[in-house]
Amino acid sequence: MTTSKQFAADEESVLMAFSMEPSHGRETLERYIKEYPQHATALIDCSIDLLHASPAEDVSATVVPDSTVDKAWQRFERAVQQTDAEVANPFAKLNTSGFKSLASRLDVSNLFLMRVRDRAISAATIPARFIEKLASELGATAQAVAAYLQGPPGMVSGHAFRSSMKPSMGEQITFDQAVATSQLTAEQQATLKALSD
Repeated sequence: MTTSKQFAADEESVLMAFSMEPSHGRETLERYIKEYPQHATALIDCSIDLLHASPAEDVSATVVPDSTVDKAWQRFERAVQQTDAEVANPFAKLNTSGFKSLASRLDVSNLFLMRVRDRAISAATIPARFIEKLASELGATAQAVAAYLQGPPGMVSGHAFRSSMKPSMGEQITFDQAVATSQLTAEQQATLKALSD
């Protein structure tokens, strides 16, 4: 079964091609309507818009000194750096023994805490009481920990993996799924589920 050219193109592609034509006059419009009758209304609207648009030559560009551009770029970079600083990794200061100690104080398995650290758990499903408890143990504010957990899932760099394939993060799971699948005892699971109430 073959698909004809007129039905293969989507409206956006047709309108883009039409707008790139050197002339948007009647002949060009008729040719496009003949080739793409399903987009006739959109082509006519686009043609009218292009005919009423002021030519690019009429628009004057304002010359901005390089120093002004540099200052604006520096402000932008500072703003980006502040955003990164605000969402600092509260786990970054922990070494291996500190991480295991934190898991013990929270009464969770290392696997569960790794999932929290790596943001493998959807932040929207993590109970506020767990975030507060975690923040308290990390010596951070609950807002800082919550902001970190809302970031994209990732893996801590510097870990060694025995695989020919690069490790990657899968889909985030819910807090309840993490509780059920993180090698927690029945008592630990009950304690964590109670935080959701």
